[in-house]
Amino acid sequence: MGAGDDETVRKVNLGVALAALGFLTIAFYYPLFTVIRDGVIMGKGGIIGPIITAARDPYFIHLLTFTVKQAMLSTLLSLVIGIPGAYILARYEFPGRRVVQSLTVVPFVLPAITVALGFILFFGNNGTLNHFLMWIFHLHHPPLYLLYSLTGIVLAHAFYNAPIVMRTVGAAWSGIDPTFHEAAAALGAGRTRRAIEITAPLLIPAILSSSALVFIFTFLSFPIVLTLGGARYATIEVGIYTLVQTLGNLRLGTALIIIETGISLIFSYIYLKAEGVFAVRTQGEQTSPRLPLFPHHPEIRTTVVYLYIVLSLVLFLGPIGNIIVSSLQAGARFTAMWYTRLFSLGYSPFFGSSPMNTIGTSLAVAGMATAISLPLGGFVALLATRLRIPGRRVMETLLMAPLAVSSVAVGFAIMRGLSAPPLRLSGTIFGIGIAHAVLIYPLVARVLRPLLEGVDPQLSEAARSLGASGVRAFVEVELPLIRRGLLAAAVFAFAMSMGEMSATIMLIRPGLATIPVAVYGLIAARQFGPASAMASLLIVVTAAAFIIIDRLGAEIRGV
Repeated sequence: MGAGDDETVRKVNLGVALAALGFLTIAFYYPLFTVIRDGVIMGKGGIIGPIITAARDPYFIHLLTFTVKQAMLSTLLSLVIGIPGAYILARYEFPGRRVVQSLTVVPFVLPAITVALGFILFFGNNGTLNHFLMWIFHLHHPPLYLLYSLTGIVLAHAFYNAPIVMRTVGAAWSGIDPTFHEAAAALGAGRTRRAIEITAPLLIPAILSSSALVFIFTFLSFPIVLTLGGARYATIEVGIYTLVQTLGNLRLGTALIIIETGISLIFSYIYLKAEGVFAVRTQGEQTSPRLPLFPHHPEIRTTVVYLYIVLSLVLFLGPIGNIIVSSLQAGARFTAMWYTRLFSLGYSPFFGSSPMNTIGTSLAVAGMATAISLPLGGFVALLATRLRIPGRRVMETLLMAPLAVSSVAVGFAIMRGLSAPPLRLSGTIFGIGIAHAVLIYPLVARVLRPLLEGVDPQLSEAARSLGASGVRAFVEVELPLIRRGLLAAAVFAFAMSMGEMSATIMLIRPGLATIPVAVYGLIAARQFGPASAMASLLIVVTAAAFIIIDRLGAEIRGV
């Protein structure tokens, strides 16, 4: 291949990179700059004034401290629940173990509003768990008051994030070379000493990595806190939503966005550092044999494992099972009427349109977000693994910037920044689709990057040595090898968009509600039957997407 062809490829790559940055400038940077300019810089006191005001106000201090407090407690409980689960999956063998390991990702990919609804139905004062305990112990009042409190928020966050700990720490635990323990045992080290001096140090990077990630997710959590906490247990995300949508105080809302983004950037850096340490650590070539979970002579340790499994089933299956049961109930009788109403074209005051129109809006937005995020995320992954163009690292950083900004902030920015001609997209289906794409494409890039790294670059080089251009070599050689991964990324993007609520609630107008926003409206109106039917539809979409991704992943690993 000649120098002229190389120069053409570099120009094409640079052109695509500039096009991607151009889209992100219009859809992300410009709206964010507009919010900061109008809400902070142009106001009295410049950019520092509102931040100082927020820092001195007791209410905003409470928001910040409560946000950090609930995120720390949520992270701690996720570790308490997740680490024993990681140990069981890494050290025990039992029927259905692989299925259970695959299902640990399901709670994390479920839309947050469905988790909130499930907790209301299962752990609420009139929920299934309290009714069961009242029946067992002949009580006349609920024994557990968990929801609409810090406890409820932390418990729901643990449901959502403990699987992250299970998978991350479990993978590290499974990879520990047993020869380390065998050598220590031969030198006289007991089980406790081996756990403290060998196992714990090898697990610390994975624990730190998962803890930082869980902290970020819970720090930026919105639907769960909004639904289960309300005004009394508001976090910064809920505070931003209240300031902007209810009180119209854009300056203080923007100040909170800046403060929140700064904190999330710090923990994002900690997560990336911990992830890097974990990635380069070498643990060995062998893995420890797994013990049978159901031995012929149970030990005390086995009894503790049984208890953990029962409590985990209650925590993870109870809320989701309750949604499905509630969607089939009207009072004391079973019925399919709530599902029948999903396909109604009649106007519903809870949706601002018909249920069918709401479903159609969600499908249209998800399709649009997938169509944008897949090529954009694919290019970012390609930029990180293949392309060598001027300023590549800077471009990659700029293109991944939406990861550091909360969904509510992205929705607020698009609402303000794209509300005037020539791009009057706020309050339109296109504005919602663009917001979803901005939030999703960095995740698509993270899905595709390891696939591209796994493709042998010598295949493309061989094609180019035979006269194929760089673009043709990629399209005809590399692209077919990752087509299943592209399909998995597309399904993932579609499912994520279907469940997105945080940015959407900032952008909708009457008649443009999506399914998650509709579920939230029905919960607020205490219409749990219709809400459960809508949430069940989201669960089916998510479950189907998970099954497709899991099967495609198995095929990719088998290639």
